[in-house]
Amino acid sequence: MKIENHLKDMPTFETERLLLRKVTRYDLDDVFEFSSDPEVAQRMTWEKNDSKEETLSNFLQPTVDGYKDGQSGVWAIVYKESEKVIGTCSLVEWSNEHQKAEIGYVLNRKFWGAGIATEALREVLSYSFGVLQLNRIEGGCDLDNIGSEKVMLKAGMTFEGVLRKNERIKGEFRDTKIFSILKSEFDSVSIHSSK
Repeated sequence: MKIENHLKDMPTFETERLLLRKVTRYDLDDVFEFSSDPEVAQRMTWEKNDSKEETLSNFLQPTVDGYKDGQSGVWAIVYKESEKVIGTCSLVEWSNEHQKAEIGYVLNRKFWGAGIATEALREVLSYSFGVLQLNRIEGGCDLDNIGSEKVMLKAGMTFEGVLRKNERIKGEFRDTKIFSILKSEFDSVSIHSSK
């Protein structure tokens, strides 16, 4: 079954601290909070949002519309204790033919360094390899984005190399570190962690 068909009925996941669910227009205030933070946007390909209208038109509404035909692979990361949306974790750039996808995530700065992005990412990886039957998941981060690098390594991903000057970020060509994990590796990690 195609990835899009699964994502039309995107499931909700619950972890120890988090709820992962579809984003909605009602999440605008929470999403704008981290999207408008210059430190959060600094190493992202997008600019910081200057208005809620920008967040709604550039991200929230297209994402909500994309759920209808399985074109949005975005989960809101909800911190259960406060019921606040503190970030997103996404499957992007997927290929049915090659059974692979790219992951992405963004997190409110107040929650950096607490293992939350890794907790969310592991859940999305489990779904990707288990239900979607993908063979490979990859992710990238800016060369000096140590926090993002740690998230992927803690989730069991392997550093593959550096793509030189492959993205223009804030008007400057930047290098990207590439990480990946294969289904066989994830299955092996899952088996050992459950023993």
